Amino acid sequence: MSWHRNAARDPSIGPVDLMGREVARAKGYSPLELERVGIDAPTARRLGLPVDPARTTSIGCNVMQLRLLLAES
Repeated sequence: MSWHRNAARDPSIGPVDLMGREVARAKGYSPLELERVGIDAPTARRLGLPVDPARTTSIGCNVMQLRLLLAES
């Protein structure tokens, strides 16, 4: 199983970002990732999710993490 699938299934890992070919922890979820799951930044902050408005990328495993977190709450 790939690292991305593990990251998507384990929300404790938190948001990740790709730096070239390296995977690193991100400061928070990007606005685009939040948009893809149907929430905005204020709602995410209210739910206790970290938000990084400076990030412009969207990583698939972050979107999957958010969907899992929202389904649990």
